[in-house]
Amino acid sequence: MAHLDITILGQQYKIGCPEGEQENLLKTVHQLDEHLKEMKGPSRTLRNEQLVVMAALNYRHQLDALKAENRAQTDKLNKRIEQLQEAIAGALGKEIEKEE
Repeated sequence: MAHLDITILGQQYKIGCPEGEQENLLKTVHQLDEHLKEMKGPSRTLRNEQLVVMAALNYRHQLDALKAENRAQTDKLNKRIEQLQEAIAGALGKEIEKEE
């Protein structure tokens, strides 16, 4: 396990990271930090804790929306696969009848 020093909204943290994932984690930290800074904007009225909660809720909402979209696409593909399997079975059944 590797250890990284990261900074989010000016606050430093030391976190663990699986070996080989350091670059990905640093990229994610940078994206989160930039997102939080954009949310804070020129108005300094929001505390860092409020920003983090809002960002977590936004990310969770986005994740749930993507999961729902993924489920819908999976259901659509499964129905299409069933249709193709039925079409293949029907075609094979007709071939067997012709041979008899």
